[in-house]
Amino acid sequence: MARRASKLLVGVNLKMYMDKEQTLAWLDAAVTGLGSINRDDVELFLLPSAPLISQCIEKTSSSLLAIGAQNISEHDSGAFTGEISPQLLAQMGCKYALIGHHERRTLFGESNDVISQKIAASSRNNLIPIVCIGELSTEEKSAKAEVKTQIRSAIKDQKNLKKLVIAYEPTWAIGVEHPASAEHINKMCSLIRTELEDMKIEDFQILYGGSAGEGLFEMISQTCDGLFLGRRSHNPQTYISIVQECISIKAAHL
Repeated sequence: MARRASKLLVGVNLKMYMDKEQTLAWLDAAVTGLGSINRDDVELFLLPSAPLISQCIEKTSSSLLAIGAQNISEHDSGAFTGEISPQLLAQMGCKYALIGHHERRTLFGESNDVISQKIAASSRNNLIPIVCIGELSTEEKSAKAEVKTQIRSAIKDQKNLKKLVIAYEPTWAIGVEHPASAEHINKMCSLIRTELEDMKIEDFQILYGGSAGEGLFEMISQTCDGLFLGRRSHNPQTYISIVQECISIKAAHL
């Protein structure tokens, strides 16, 4: 059976909201504010816009904040104009790759097959895949079936999966005022954990996203290994506060 992750993982997806000046200012404030946090307590990541990845990696080289990409190609190299090479990202010092976000599935037509190929590309280039999973349905039975299908189709044929992060984001909870209820999150994240254990995935972490913010982790810390944050952490001080809150909650439950 897979073990619970020993560390918290708290990350931020900036999507395409911030320009260069805003992104680098956010990063400066976050790196400074997180400077006293013990590396043994938590893992942190930021997913900036692709053109700024290199600068963000340089700025975080001596901090515990890792940098990831919001999207990658399923191909390492070749005649794929405009695509983002996972091989090149790894060479630059990127650590994570976001795969299967709801916006990539709906706006860009990414299928379960493409998502599976991107997970494979991430793993063979030593990037940690952050795979977004989340149902459209608000009915529990249908939601569970959707989530199981997404996990199985994404993971079943992976041969070189060293580490996996699942970001559970019910699509109806993305970008709204309140996250899903703690009861729903706990049920679904327990389901995801069981599925991954049944598939013999040994090293994984489960995050909750979908309008996550302050005060949530206390209610879901027994089924989730951390949070995947969005606009509520666009203020770096809010991100720092959430990280500190999660560390305190984790320590209280040890």
